[in-house]
Amino acid sequence: MRKAGRVGLWLTLLASVSVSLPALAQEGPPPEVPGRVESDPQLAAASKAWHDAWRANVETHLRSVAARGTPRDLLVAGWLWPMQYDEAGRPAAAPWQLARGWIQAAYSASRGDDPLVDWALLNACAKTDAGCDREVLLERVIAADPGNAEPLLTRYADAVQRNDTVSAERYWQAATRATRYRSRANETGLLMAETLRQIPMPPLDPALAAAIGEDFMLGRAATPHDMPDAVVMAMNAAIAIPALHPITQRCRAQVGRLPAPTLSACKRLYTLLADDTSTLLFRAISLPRLVEWADTDAERDVARERLRRFAWVHESTMQLYQRPAATRRMPEDYIDVFLRDGELAAMQRQLEANGIAVLPPAGWQPDDPQYRAALTGTPAATR
Repeated sequence: MRKAGRVGLWLTLLASVSVSLPALAQEGPPPEVPGRVESDPQLAAASKAWHDAWRANVETHLRSVAARGTPRDLLVAGWLWPMQYDEAGRPAAAPWQLARGWIQAAYSASRGDDPLVDWALLNACAKTDAGCDREVLLERVIAADPGNAEPLLTRYADAVQRNDTVSAERYWQAATRATRYRSRANETGLLMAETLRQIPMPPLDPALAAAIGEDFMLGRAATPHDMPDAVVMAMNAAIAIPALHPITQRCRAQVGRLPAPTLSACKRLYTLLADDTSTLLFRAISLPRLVEWADTDAERDVARERLRRFAWVHESTMQLYQRPAATRRMPEDYIDVFLRDGELAAMQRQLEANGIAVLPPAGWQPDDPQYRAALTGTPAATR
């Protein structure tokens, strides 16, 4: 697969794009093969000129946003401020310091009355090395949404990382009593998208638009609207979500079977995780386990059908991108659906736009060996 154009305004002046939009948060970047824009000196020059003009508009707008001085405006300006990097991947000092200053100001001005700002600052402060108290932010997020397992699992992962077993156990137990798992990643993405869409966009030359559309694997010419959306999706994929590795480690039997209390807690947490619609990752992790951990045949049948429908959407979308570009299309509202309704809903929208059913045919089984084993084999010995 060809490398889809790079979202480079925030990486290298938005000259190119490193991952295809639908593959974000799914299976990683495609192989590094130059796209049409990168391969054609004339198109590459036109792309750089367009991105330079857009960058100037972005900087002008973000300065005015930051000047409003509210925590949310300062957060947006600092997070979206275009960075420049040297060959070693180090950010240039001036834009980095400006972005960090705005993030620091957002933290200093926040009073805990905007949960989305507090949630986003958990990531933004870490990324910019701003001086924020992570514990204060987490306390605010938990207080604003006390039934949400997500910030509690974040605290659990933090405690595991610093080898604080007492705190880790306290946060784990609190998370198992939660009533839902809710990530704010897509809400943050919507906030960023709304800001970028307010910025004047230079017109795209038709030849450049066609090449970008091919590199982005849109099945159509790109529009100026696609460019900020690509930036938002790349940034959304990079937003820190709670470290799931400590959770999956605790919920995997190392020898023999999971102790009954651990299995019960893990099953509850994975059930909450599977109900979060924001990203494909959560269901990819949780659904196979819920098949294994089903207590009755009826419960396992329900879990298997849910996994089968999920696998159908995922595999059908991946197969769609094996088609020639002229025979597929990316819906123009793909990112709106993604940020509003979640990644699985966006992929279903894409299948519909390409004439593919969103539900699998009777008897269909996935190619993925893990999914196929969960659907057709016996439950693993994790009990």
